[in-house]
Amino acid sequence: MLQAALVSGLLLTSQLALAQEIPATAGSGSVSSDQPPRWIRGTDVELMVIKEVNSRSAKIGDRFKLRVNSPIMSDGAVIIPIGTMAWGEVISAQGTSAAGGRGQISLRLLHLDTRWGPVALSGTKGAEGDANTGGVILGVLGFGLLGLLNKGGNATFKAGDIIHGYIAEGEAPVAAPLSIAY
Repeated sequence: MLQAALVSGLLLTSQLALAQEIPATAGSGSVSSDQPPRWIRGTDVELMVIKEVNSRSAKIGDRFKLRVNSPIMSDGAVIIPIGTMAWGEVISAQGTSAAGGRGQISLRLLHLDTRWGPVALSGTKGAEGDANTGGVILGVLGFGLLGLLNKGGNATFKAGDIIHGYIAEGEAPVAAPLSIAY
């Protein structure tokens, strides 16, 4: 009886020790290792604009925050959760001009802030405001040359707008083998 209790105690102790040594598997839902995951170049990253960026106030070089809007998975585990911060930069900004000219703005994505450090992103996005040609024509008819002072709309990325970028570093994606049908 005592011998059976000792054997079962030893088995339980060895199972607990073994369970502590086994790392989390890829299917466990999230990466728990301090080692960076396997980044795949070209992986789509869905980002949401947090605060409006527009051609009226933005200047070339201004940086702005975005947040990951959809989790990024690798080998069955979440490696970038929703809410992870990302950064973008204004690369071109032109405000509205007289005679109905519209504003223009261009952005580029910089990187994700991960627990393993920054991960470079690639991708650019541009926007144009609305032209105001009709308003200029009506302004000229109603007010003469002062109607030419009517401006177009500013280009805007509103809070909540979705921008897609791509992971710019890591392994090249593996293409599926071709199958030839006869």
